[in-house]
Amino acid sequence: MTGRPIIWSETRQELCESLPYYRAYQTGCYVTSSHHSTKTLSTASHPSSVLLKDSVPYGYLLAGFPSRRDAWSANGRVIISHGGGKSHVVPPDGDDAAAGSASQPKASLRQDQSASDSIIRALLHSARHRLPIVLIAGEGYALLPWKLACGYAVLGWYVITDAWAEREANGGEGDLGYVRWKFRFEWIPAQGEPWWELEAEGGGKGWDPRLRVETLTKAQRRLSKKMRGKTADGRSGALTMSRSDSSSSETGHMDEDEREHLLFGPLDPAPQLVSTVTITPRSSTPCTLTNSARCLVCHSPSPTVFADWMCLQPTCPAFFLLSTGSPPAEHSLTFATSFLRPLGASLDSTFPSGQPPFPLIPERPSSTSMDQSRGLWCKKCGRLSCREVIFQPRCSHCGSTVGNRKPLPFVAAPTLERDSMDVSGETEGDARVFDPVISDGSGVIMSVRRDAGLVMYTFTFPETFGDCKVHLVQSDVDRGGREDEADRIFEEFQRLTWPSSSSSTEAPAKSTERNHSTSSTTSQSGTIHNTSNVEAIPFRRHVLKTHAGGGRMLTQQFTCNYGVAYKHVVAMGTQPLCTLTSPAPILSTLSLLHTRTRSVVPSLEQDFNELYPVLYLEHQKMSFHDDGEPGLGPIVSSLSLGSACRMKFRIKQKFSSHFPRITNRTLLDLPLRHGSVVVQQGKDLQRMLEHCVNPDGFRIAVTARRIDPVENGGPVKRSRTETSGAARNGSIGRSVKRKE
Repeated sequence: MTGRPIIWSETRQELCESLPYYRAYQTGCYVTSSHHSTKTLSTASHPSSVLLKDSVPYGYLLAGFPSRRDAWSANGRVIISHGGGKSHVVPPDGDDAAAGSASQPKASLRQDQSASDSIIRALLHSARHRLPIVLIAGEGYALLPWKLACGYAVLGWYVITDAWAEREANGGEGDLGYVRWKFRFEWIPAQGEPWWELEAEGGGKGWDPRLRVETLTKAQRRLSKKMRGKTADGRSGALTMSRSDSSSSETGHMDEDEREHLLFGPLDPAPQLVSTVTITPRSSTPCTLTNSARCLVCHSPSPTVFADWMCLQPTCPAFFLLSTGSPPAEHSLTFATSFLRPLGASLDSTFPSGQPPFPLIPERPSSTSMDQSRGLWCKKCGRLSCREVIFQPRCSHCGSTVGNRKPLPFVAAPTLERDSMDVSGETEGDARVFDPVISDGSGVIMSVRRDAGLVMYTFTFPETFGDCKVHLVQSDVDRGGREDEADRIFEEFQRLTWPSSSSSTEAPAKSTERNHSTSSTTSQSGTIHNTSNVEAIPFRRHVLKTHAGGGRMLTQQFTCNYGVAYKHVVAMGTQPLCTLTSPAPILSTLSLLHTRTRSVVPSLEQDFNELYPVLYLEHQKMSFHDDGEPGLGPIVSSLSLGSACRMKFRIKQKFSSHFPRITNRTLLDLPLRHGSVVVQQGKDLQRMLEHCVNPDGFRIAVTARRIDPVENGGPVKRSRTETSGAARNGSIGRSVKRKE
């Protein structure tokens, strides 16, 4: 290989968090639902009709072992690949070697693939509508003609020109094998030449970021401007189409609504047409059945994939049979020469208006947005990096600053409204968003008490759950109470989370003295700047010790720890919890939690000795988990700051059979607002129940515990798992541990 990748990563998490067009942690194809509503057919006129939902594939990963007759041709401009799963890896056999393929393991089917399978249906939808798709190569992709010295690399824009089914023999005597769907991807020339065809620079040394720090060459930087949708002078604009004119595009005469419907709209024909490509070829349509012939049995066209033409429609009686009526021998199957030849500039019209649907290089989030959890692309070396730290993140390869250099915008404490919780029973209609929800038949009883400007809700669980109680304590806003202390803590957390240097060019508008050791200024733009040398609160994402995926994996939230070390499955240290050295918001939070916890649990004798702050950026949440770690005391108390959220408590799956009369595992659903303190009382609560938190926006939560350092110092004998929800716009499941 002479070229070097322009967009690359070492881990799957870096890839999925950085690229909006590929967020598939566990599958090879990233698919999202159609932008338009799903079409349903009347069962009266079509009794056998079924509901099909068109989906759009955005990214496709080439990784692992190929299936039979996968191919990398024309230096990667034509790629034959498979999709749809239902495979397992088997070692090579004699037939594979005779067919001329490398002696390497291959993906073999366990059962028939179907055109109605979700991934295959999405890829067929892409082929039918001529939708460009981004191909990504993994280090383990066996057909790459060079060694890829990184985990993953974005190849570029392709289009599916042909899709067909073939039969894959399993080697058994008289066994016809299983049906597999295959796809022909071709490079779209309008985007320019592939990066692996760029001339080598730097003395001919091979590109290897694992041995040295690599940076983008001049040729790569020029090509990266196209990948960002920019012209040579750096301005945004349409890409120049090679050997083609946008006016000749099939969509050139359409307005935006028509083009949107063509690209992303559902198909109107009967459902079976969604699952096939048996459309009448038109010479003016580049993405059709090229060099096809029509079957005399089913009268459907099939592409000339192999030297000997066969019907490739799996519903046809003549499917995958030679003209003699017998199936082909595996070793005799060879591709037709014309089938592997690139179609070239005729595919340029698949770019509407002459440019890709979106840039390959991900855009950095706006400095005024709190949506800062996504990964970032480094313009110096091309590496995709997860955002590990909240303030001024750096590239994981070359160390350059990536993303915005400015502090995140200051988020003011929310204004609290009265009647945030109606417990009078006088509300008509459905429960409101700020009402607690107790599951029918759960036996949970709620009581309310008001004292000293606080309102305290206690939820007592039946004796069958042991000593479980949950308390919600907050200022009595309905009677004039305020959350002034929570407001100050929320501001101080932000000031010490993304401090800026004193050389900031923004002129401060006012200065607010918080305590004898710290001070801050607030700029006219609403950004808080630190003007002292107080140590920042070390929010960061930590490395998981164990997880379901391969490679390095980070936690989803930004966390840190103060006080006694807590048992995590992350490589995480702790900061001292000390009145002389701990940051002001840590000490203020500890004091507030002690006060409000003792208002509902007067028997609390020992102070908390551990604080665990968690910071949620936009779209982050905490899935179901429990806090039952070695040495944990019976009381767990947490303060919620910023965005409103819902906190749910449900029966653990292993205990659900003990309560046959309870049909809903979620027993309690609490609304939390800025300043709310939740007190979990009783060890049985952590043993039998688990809880989750789903914020509406930017939120900071701080959980306090009393931990026995002696008992906690022993080995962890159990693990908790949760499904993390980072993927909005295509959620992805990962097995990680969480707590709050």
